[in-house]
Amino acid sequence: MAVSEHRGTELEETYGLADGVEGSLDQFQYISAGDADVSMRGAVVDGTRTGRMRPRLEHIVFWIADGIATITTEAGDTITAIPGRPMFLSSSIVYDFDSDTRKISMLHLSDRLLHRRLNSRGIYLRSPLLFDEQADDLDALRRLRETLRQSTPELVDAAVEGDTRAALNARIADAIIDTFRVRVTGNGATTPLARAVDLIHREAPTPLSLQDLVATSGMSMRGLQSAFARTYGVTPMQYLRNVRLDGARSDLEDGAATKVADIARKWQFRHLGRFARTYAERFGEQPSHTLRQRDR
Repeated sequence: MAVSEHRGTELEETYGLADGVEGSLDQFQYISAGDADVSMRGAVVDGTRTGRMRPRLEHIVFWIADGIATITTEAGDTITAIPGRPMFLSSSIVYDFDSDTRKISMLHLSDRLLHRRLNSRGIYLRSPLLFDEQADDLDALRRLRETLRQSTPELVDAAVEGDTRAALNARIADAIIDTFRVRVTGNGATTPLARAVDLIHREAPTPLSLQDLVATSGMSMRGLQSAFARTYGVTPMQYLRNVRLDGARSDLEDGAATKVADIARKWQFRHLGRFARTYAERFGEQPSHTLRQRDR
């Protein structure tokens, strides 16, 4: 568990606060625990906050304990948070926010985990996933709150790992999917950036070059690179690498192969040592460890 009493630049990056946070922050404390797929965060703040959340690496479910908070979507819809009632912030959407609440809790979920849980139900959607910000099913909200209440002790316990941690994460993700409606945005990618992203998610296991992405998007190379940097904070090829790493981890966990080298080659990683290094940087463990955990 990590505790911070200072709102540093790393938190601004985590929450996509590229424009900074305006308002009065008289007291601040931030706590986080969990892993790369599911983590619980909590903030205690005396003061008001306004700002803009740029696209983030993770989806966020948040709820306030007191006061008031509003978010405004890209479509211009303003939604008011009710104390104790969770709200969903999709990772790819820009949100403006205005908050005057002392305590806020946040659950971070990786896009990869939510895709995998949807896939387990036979639902295959293009990334990025989009969810409704509010849930109307009160029974589902009640079940979600109970799941979080029961799961939090394990979630914040660093000793919970391996299959136990994976099952815990899956249980939480399933409760989120049962509560918030997934938006189906259509059968085709309509913007230049969306066309490039769609190609990456469809064809990640095949050889893809930057020129392929440029041609699919219809943008110039510089324009495409700027769009990825602005929206996702990475280059197009870094985004492709991350999707491939996510696919490799999913295969290692799900039993798609018995050798790390076979999975690395499937996802276009030709240099096994380089694959192991980048995998460890992204997931905090070697691919061989993920494979061993699966076989226990």
